[in-house]
Amino acid sequence: MKVFFTFLLLVSFAFAGEVFEKSLISFGGTTVSLFTLTKFVSIFTIGFLIGWIYKNKIMKSEKIKLKLSSSNRTLLANLGYYFIIFLTIITSFNSIGLNLSSLTVVAGALSVGIGFGLQNIVSNFISGIILMFEKSIEVGHYIELENGVRGVVSDIKLRATTITTGDHIDILVPNSHFIQNNVINLTLSDDYLRLKIPFGVAYGTDITQVEKVIYEAIDKNKKLPHIRDMEDKVPKVWMLNMNSSSLDFNLIIWIKGDNTQKGLGITSTYLIEIYNALNKSGIVIPFPQLDLHIKEMPNKGI
Repeated sequence: MKVFFTFLLLVSFAFAGEVFEKSLISFGGTTVSLFTLTKFVSIFTIGFLIGWIYKNKIMKSEKIKLKLSSSNRTLLANLGYYFIIFLTIITSFNSIGLNLSSLTVVAGALSVGIGFGLQNIVSNFISGIILMFEKSIEVGHYIELENGVRGVVSDIKLRATTITTGDHIDILVPNSHFIQNNVINLTLSDDYLRLKIPFGVAYGTDITQVEKVIYEAIDKNKKLPHIRDMEDKVPKVWMLNMNSSSLDFNLIIWIKGDNTQKGLGITSTYLIEIYNALNKSGIVIPFPQLDLHIKEMPNKGI
């Protein structure tokens, strides 16, 4: 009985080996069997897993966070990840006996495909590499797109860049957009940002008194985030227009750091402070008015 089972096991191994070695497809003179196909899939899977582990290690390691900025970590993580994937693809094809020279037909087909439908993908890929090395846009920069949308760059990949708005909405923008169009980078050279807070007062108001009230109000409130200790960035009140019903002003303030991403919220805080200060001091805040004059017509009779 043992001899029979041993014989059956040997036959099974031989049959399995024959099945694994049996040719499935032939490509460019290279025969692909089930064994080589399994090896190809295994190398491919392991390579992508290594790339994923590497990228997460770079982005989440506390030691690396202390040594590198977020933009440099993203650059290192993305370039390393794509390099590992590139090596994985080459190794996977070599494992089944396919080399670059045997892929000339595929390369030719791809070149035709690029000519008809993949131009944008290639353009975004090259643009992504340019952005990573040029660093005109980096992770953490506060930018404004042509449509007026503002947000923080949260990730730069080879195809698209992720912009996170103040509403915490992620917008995927193709990389070629940043190369071909005008993009406002509000924090490229530094993290300072100037805000203009508009307000108005009634005609006949003492302008010197307006300035004094505003300066005292924002100086007294230490919770307001504007810069106070830099001579060229101290708050200023500028008169803009003598409008139809008001004297228009702008309060000019400078903010920095994370506050640059809170423009609307900070504007609201200062408008409330300005309104309360003007109202408390008795300075009239105008509103549009319309005077209606009724002319009495003479009664001529009939």
